[in-house]
Amino acid sequence: MNAHTIITTAEPYRFEIGQAVDHIAGKLRSVIVDRYITSTGRENYHLAVSAEDAAGRPSRIVAGDHLVAR
Repeated sequence: MNAHTIITTAEPYRFEIGQAVDHIAGKLRSVIVDRYITSTGRENYHLAVSAEDAAGRPSRIVAGDHLVAR
């Protein structure tokens, strides 16, 4: 094991699964369906987009730094 490896039991995510969120620019009211952290440390969220904002795309993956809680 690498001596510099940090092991944590706390989840480092900004948002919880099932939480209502919006895009920082607005007009993308959504609910978090799934989430993961990339190998470079970026948080990505799989969203179920509300019917009014979906524009033919009811499911999207968005970086965590582009989302705000509703």
